[in-house]
Amino acid sequence: MSAEVVRRLFAERFGGPAEVVVRAPGRVNLIGEHTDYNGGFVFPAAIDRTISVAARRTVGRSCLISDALGESDAFDAATVAPGTVAGWTRYAAGMAWALRGDGTLPDIEAVVASDLPMGSGLSSSAAIEMAFGVVWNVLGGLGLDNKTLAQRAHRCETQFVGLNCGIMDMMASALCREGCAMFLDTRSLEVSYAPLPEGTAIVLCDTKTPRELAGSAYNDRRATCESAAAKLGVPSLRELPLERLLAARETLTDQEFRRAFHVVTEDLRSLQFAEALRRGQTWRIGTLMRGSHDSLRLDYEVTSPALDAMAEAAWNAPGCIGARMTGAGFGGACVALVEQSRVAEFAEGARTAYELAMGAVPDIWACQAVDGARVEPS
Repeated sequence: MSAEVVRRLFAERFGGPAEVVVRAPGRVNLIGEHTDYNGGFVFPAAIDRTISVAARRTVGRSCLISDALGESDAFDAATVAPGTVAGWTRYAAGMAWALRGDGTLPDIEAVVASDLPMGSGLSSSAAIEMAFGVVWNVLGGLGLDNKTLAQRAHRCETQFVGLNCGIMDMMASALCREGCAMFLDTRSLEVSYAPLPEGTAIVLCDTKTPRELAGSAYNDRRATCESAAAKLGVPSLRELPLERLLAARETLTDQEFRRAFHVVTEDLRSLQFAEALRRGQTWRIGTLMRGSHDSLRLDYEVTSPALDAMAEAAWNAPGCIGARMTGAGFGGACVALVEQSRVAEFAEGARTAYELAMGAVPDIWACQAVDGARVEPS
């Protein structure tokens, strides 16, 4: 979404210019799913589907309006509390709540515009949080860096919104770099960057089957992982060697073992994926992505018939290097790495196969890896 569009929408709605325009990207995760809240490794890339916010300080309560979702309930940035706002507004209001200890926040009027599909596993919630985090950082003169804003966004999501998630999505929207995937150690929050293989495109394959994470089994998955870690005497599953997990199988319930097996092996796949990227081993990248999807389907049980059909369609389409579900699952999208010269062939083949399998037409599009959240130049 261009800065010019959101500036124009703001002027039309509020009768004057915005003080600041911010954009924050969605993300895909190439590998490392459901590992972030277990202290493990992830490999996301920010994409050129974004949420843009134009805002200015105001006297009185904060008033936000979305081009797609309408006007929010007004709230007071200085006093808003968990449970007092609903819908998409809670992500913005929650950032005010999470940032309150960093300085005095002004109330704002703001317009939100987006070309990032909601509920497709591309982290629209983290993008909203980061966009408003940057807005309040600028208008409140807080002086925080993007890494700190990502940590505040994580607090917003877990304590204000109520989804017991990891920090990957916020860190990806905050810190990713153009042309690169970002390798993140979610325990230390150390990041490194790996250029995508030359001649490779990221292609999103949206099943158009949205999900609502806070009302799903997401929090249950985290609780099961924590139960398994506690039984095995480790702070998190990140600390658990595969050999020890296999030896302790009888100590755990079948569900605890399968959830832990996914997390431990997914961390190993993430490390192997980083090495494959460095070496340009596209065949290995494909094997690892397929292994990740199969593990999410069989052991973590967060795929769906639509996601499985989309992954199968992608694997068999021309030019596919690798594909898997991306995001928390229960619906949403798959991500594929595709030979740049064959993107059109891939899209046609995957779309046709998915439509035959599911009787529905997916959205398939290529995207670019971009920088994290930022203020747009005036």
